[in-house]
Amino acid sequence: MPWPTPPTSGSASIREERVARRELRRAVRDLDEVRRENGRIAPLSRWWWTASALILAAALLVAGFGVAAWVRAANSWTDADFTDVAAGVVAELLSPDPTAPQRVRSVLDDATGAFYDEFAQSADAYTAFVRRSGTAASATIDGAGIVTRTPDSAVVLVAATVGYQQAGRAVADRAFRLRLAVTDDSGRLKVAAVQYLP
Repeated sequence: MPWPTPPTSGSASIREERVARRELRRAVRDLDEVRRENGRIAPLSRWWWTASALILAAALLVAGFGVAAWVRAANSWTDADFTDVAAGVVAELLSPDPTAPQRVRSVLDDATGAFYDEFAQSADAYTAFVRRSGTAASATIDGAGIVTRTPDSAVVLVAATVGYQQAGRAVADRAFRLRLAVTDDSGRLKVAAVQYLP
Protein backbone atom coordinates (compact mmCIF):
# COMPACT_ATOMS: atom_id res chain seq x y z
CA MET A 1 0.00 0.00 0.00
CA PRO A 2 1.57 3.31 -1.00
CA TRP A 3 2.09 6.08 1.56
CA PRO A 4 -0.22 9.06 1.22
CA THR A 5 1.52 12.13 -0.07
CA PRO A 6 1.65 14.98 2.49
CA PRO A 7 -0.09 18.16 1.51
CA THR A 8 2.16 20.84 0.10
CA SER A 9 2.06 24.50 1.09
CA GLY A 10 0.26 25.28 -2.15
CA SER A 11 -2.47 22.66 -1.69
CA ALA A 12 -6.09 23.71 -1.26
CA SER A 13 -6.54 22.14 2.22
CA ILE A 14 -3.65 24.12 3.72
CA ARG A 15 -4.84 27.36 2.14
CA GLU A 16 -8.30 26.79 3.52
CA GLU A 17 -6.93 26.08 7.01
CA ARG A 18 -4.86 29.28 7.00
CA VAL A 19 -7.86 31.33 5.94
CA ALA A 20 -9.96 29.70 8.68
CA ARG A 21 -7.35 30.51 11.35
CA ARG A 22 -7.18 34.15 10.24
CA GLU A 23 -10.94 34.43 10.38
CA LEU A 24 -11.00 32.81 13.85
CA ARG A 25 -8.41 35.28 15.20
CA ARG A 26 -10.36 38.20 13.70
CA ALA A 27 -13.60 36.87 15.24
CA VAL A 28 -11.98 36.53 18.71
CA ARG A 29 -10.64 40.11 18.49
CA ASP A 30 -14.07 41.39 17.43
CA LEU A 31 -15.76 39.50 20.28
CA ASP A 32 -13.31 40.92 22.86
CA GLU A 33 -13.93 44.42 21.48
CA VAL A 34 -17.71 44.01 21.81
CA ARG A 35 -17.32 42.67 25.36
CA ARG A 36 -15.13 45.64 26.31
CA GLU A 37 -17.66 48.08 24.88
CA ASN A 38 -20.43 46.43 26.89
CA GLY A 39 -18.38 46.42 30.12
CA ARG A 40 -17.94 42.67 30.25
CA ILE A 41 -14.10 42.93 30.12
CA ALA A 42 -12.63 45.85 31.98
CA PRO A 43 -9.70 47.49 30.26
CA LEU A 44 -6.45 47.49 32.23
CA SER A 45 -6.66 50.51 34.46
CA ARG A 46 -3.94 52.99 35.29
CA TRP A 47 -4.16 51.77 38.91
CA TRP A 48 -3.18 48.24 37.85
CA TRP A 49 -0.11 49.52 35.98
CA THR A 50 0.90 51.71 38.95
CA ALA A 51 0.50 48.83 41.40
CA SER A 52 2.56 46.54 39.16
CA ALA A 53 5.33 49.14 38.90
CA LEU A 54 5.37 49.63 42.70
CA ILE A 55 5.52 45.87 43.34
CA LEU A 56 8.38 45.50 40.88
CA ALA A 57 10.28 48.43 42.45
CA ALA A 58 9.79 46.96 45.96
CA ALA A 59 11.02 43.54 44.80
CA LEU A 60 14.13 45.10 43.26
CA LEU A 61 14.78 47.10 46.46
CA VAL A 62 14.46 44.01 48.67
CA ALA A 63 16.75 42.06 46.33
CA GLY A 64 19.32 44.89 46.48
CA PHE A 65 19.29 44.91 50.28
CA GLY A 66 19.62 41.14 50.32
CA VAL A 67 22.65 41.19 48.04
CA ALA A 68 24.26 43.98 50.08
CA ALA A 69 23.73 42.04 53.33
CA TRP A 70 25.15 38.89 51.77
CA VAL A 71 28.27 40.74 50.57
CA ARG A 72 28.71 42.35 54.00
CA ALA A 73 28.33 38.97 55.74
CA ALA A 74 30.82 37.33 53.39
CA ASN A 75 33.42 40.01 54.13
CA SER A 76 32.90 40.27 57.91
CA TRP A 77 34.81 38.62 60.73
CA THR A 78 33.25 35.99 62.98
CA ASP A 79 33.61 35.68 66.76
CA ALA A 80 35.81 32.63 66.18
CA ASP A 81 38.17 34.71 64.01
CA PHE A 82 38.67 37.21 66.84
CA THR A 83 39.11 34.60 69.58
CA ASP A 84 41.52 32.52 67.46
CA VAL A 85 43.83 35.50 66.88
CA ALA A 86 43.71 36.54 70.55
CA ALA A 87 44.39 32.98 71.77
CA GLY A 88 47.27 32.57 69.31
CA VAL A 89 48.99 35.76 70.45
CA VAL A 90 48.54 34.84 74.14
CA ALA A 91 49.99 31.38 73.49
CA GLU A 92 53.05 32.98 71.83
CA LEU A 93 53.46 35.63 74.53
CA LEU A 94 53.24 33.22 77.43
CA SER A 95 55.43 30.51 75.90
CA PRO A 96 58.96 31.93 76.03
CA ASP A 97 61.68 29.55 74.89
CA PRO A 98 65.40 30.42 74.99
CA THR A 99 65.94 28.18 71.96
CA ALA A 100 63.23 29.86 69.87
CA PRO A 101 63.90 33.61 69.62
CA GLN A 102 61.71 33.80 66.46
CA ARG A 103 58.64 33.83 68.70
CA VAL A 104 59.20 37.57 69.22
CA ARG A 105 58.92 38.08 65.46
CA SER A 106 55.75 35.96 65.41
CA VAL A 107 54.15 38.15 68.10
CA LEU A 108 55.11 41.31 66.21
CA ASP A 109 53.60 39.92 63.00
CA ASP A 110 50.24 39.64 64.80
CA ALA A 111 50.50 43.04 66.53
CA THR A 112 49.44 46.52 65.54
CA GLY A 113 48.98 49.98 67.04
CA ALA A 114 50.10 50.67 70.62
CA PHE A 115 50.79 47.00 71.37
CA TYR A 116 53.11 46.74 68.38
CA ASP A 117 55.00 49.89 69.43
CA GLU A 118 55.38 48.77 73.06
CA PHE A 119 56.38 45.21 72.25
CA ALA A 120 58.80 46.26 69.50
CA GLN A 121 60.61 48.58 71.95
CA SER A 122 60.96 45.84 74.57
CA ALA A 123 61.53 42.88 72.22
CA ASP A 124 65.31 42.84 72.69
CA ALA A 125 65.02 43.04 76.48
CA TYR A 126 62.37 40.29 76.43
CA THR A 127 64.60 38.01 74.33
CA ALA A 128 67.63 38.70 76.55
CA PHE A 129 65.64 37.94 79.71
CA VAL A 130 64.35 34.64 78.31
CA ARG A 131 67.86 33.58 77.30
CA ARG A 132 69.33 34.59 80.66
CA SER A 133 66.71 32.86 82.75
CA GLY A 134 66.94 29.64 80.77
CA THR A 135 63.34 28.96 81.71
CA ALA A 136 60.97 27.67 79.06
CA ALA A 137 57.23 27.88 79.37
CA SER A 138 54.30 26.35 77.59
CA ALA A 139 50.91 28.04 77.60
CA THR A 140 47.65 26.15 77.40
CA ILE A 141 44.61 28.22 76.45
CA ASP A 142 41.79 27.39 78.87
CA GLY A 143 39.18 29.55 77.17
CA ALA A 144 38.52 32.71 75.17
CA GLY A 145 35.41 34.81 74.77
CA ILE A 146 34.20 38.06 73.23
CA VAL A 147 33.40 40.92 75.63
CA THR A 148 32.31 43.47 73.03
CA ARG A 149 32.65 43.71 69.29
CA THR A 150 32.00 45.70 66.16
CA PRO A 151 32.25 44.37 62.60
CA ASP A 152 36.00 45.19 62.51
CA SER A 153 37.17 44.93 66.14
CA ALA A 154 36.56 43.08 69.39
CA VAL A 155 37.65 42.94 73.01
CA VAL A 156 38.52 39.36 73.90
CA LEU A 157 39.16 37.76 77.30
CA VAL A 158 41.61 34.85 77.32
CA ALA A 159 42.34 32.49 80.20
CA ALA A 160 45.55 30.47 80.05
CA THR A 161 47.65 28.20 82.24
CA VAL A 162 51.41 28.41 81.84
CA GLY A 163 53.63 25.49 82.78
CA TYR A 164 57.25 26.51 83.50
CA GLN A 165 60.18 24.17 82.95
CA GLN A 166 63.81 24.51 83.88
CA ALA A 167 66.47 22.07 82.75
CA GLY A 168 63.79 19.88 81.20
CA ARG A 169 61.63 19.39 84.31
CA ALA A 170 58.42 21.06 85.41
CA VAL A 171 58.91 23.85 87.93
CA ALA A 172 55.47 25.47 88.39
CA ASP A 173 52.11 26.23 86.82
CA ARG A 174 50.51 29.65 86.84
CA ALA A 175 47.10 30.89 85.67
CA PHE A 176 46.75 34.09 83.63
CA ARG A 177 43.80 36.15 82.47
CA LEU A 178 44.28 38.73 79.75
CA ARG A 179 42.11 41.24 77.93
CA LEU A 180 43.06 41.88 74.31
CA ALA A 181 41.83 44.38 71.74
CA VAL A 182 41.76 42.71 68.32
CA THR A 183 41.20 44.83 65.21
CA ASP A 184 41.23 44.62 61.44
CA ASP A 185 44.51 45.95 60.06
CA SER A 186 44.44 46.10 56.25
CA GLY A 187 42.31 42.97 55.92
CA ARG A 188 44.05 40.98 58.67
CA LEU A 189 43.11 40.67 62.33
CA LYS A 190 45.83 41.81 64.73
CA VAL A 191 46.15 42.54 68.43
CA ALA A 192 46.17 46.27 69.23
CA ALA A 193 46.33 46.13 73.04
CA VAL A 194 47.03 43.56 75.80
CA GLN A 195 46.15 43.95 79.46
CA TYR A 196 46.98 41.43 82.20
CA LEU A 197 44.11 41.04 84.65
CA PRO A 198 44.57 40.16 88.33
